[in-house]
Amino acid sequence: MILKATILFASMIWLAMGLVTCLMPGVNNIFLPIEVTSQEQAILIRSMSGILIALGYLSIRFVFSSSKVQIGNVLLTFSLCCIFSKLCSFIYDGITTHSLLVLSLLAVYSLGLYYLQKKRKNQLDYNL
Repeated sequence: MILKATILFASMIWLAMGLVTCLMPGVNNIFLPIEVTSQEQAILIRSMSGILIALGYLSIRFVFSSSKVQIGNVLLTFSLCCIFSKLCSFIYDGITTHSLLVLSLLAVYSLGLYYLQKKRKNQLDYNL
């Protein structure tokens, strides 16, 4: 029980860190140990906050769920959270060529994962 509580506490902190960094207009906050001074740093930090959101969400889901989660669903969750943080980065930090390229790759990757997950589910034989 103590271990679950520790994981839950850390997960909520990660989720809060990611959401605060992603959704606040200024990147510098209490969770960030460095001072971000350039637009390039802000884009990088805000984009990486999607990983913290996904890590927090999946850890909370792991604590409260007893079902097996497929690796494709985990990867899809990570990529969707990264897309969300990239869109927030567009709003607050502006659009760059590199950011558009990364968003395009994430979108293609996510669509591919989603398609393969659906295809795999349709091929499973439930009459075992």
